[in-house]
Amino acid sequence: MAAITAKTLREKSNGELQDQLILEKKKLFDGIVKSSSGESIKAHDKREGKRLIARIETILSERVKRKELDAAIADLTPKAAKAAPTFVRVVKSVDDRAVAIKTELAKDAKARKVKPQLRRIRTRHFAQTDLNGNGGANRYAVRLAEAKRVRHGLDREDMGQK
Repeated sequence: MAAITAKTLREKSNGELQDQLILEKKKLFDGIVKSSSGESIKAHDKREGKRLIARIETILSERVKRKELDAAIADLTPKAAKAAPTFVRVVKSVDDRAVAIKTELAKDAKARKVKPQLRRIRTRHFAQTDLNGNGGANRYAVRLAEAKRVRHGLDREDMGQK
């Protein structure tokens, strides 16, 4: 049996993935019961089943996390509007870096040196408040930048997301 790839799983809807997850868990359970009763089950079938379950659960959790991050970004964007220019630059740099990464990933795999990643945002170098007292807006801007960074990291071709 050929292994089901994550690409084919991403094309399915959430309902189809839930159904397949239940089916795979049932198959795995039946295999465990058979092996305890003395029938031999192939170890690679168990391993393949566990890996498929993990793939399905990962895709489902990515979709949930995407929705949560989109909601957080929509919530933080107006709150971070009054942030200091330094913090606005941090948010803009995350977006610019994400665009640069997408163009890098569009290149041929052999032409790329390394897989580009967005780095974690380090905020200890930023003052939490500026002279105008925009501490809250600055914190929201940092949270917005971090949420956008994580969201850009989750971007993949996912056809069944709807």
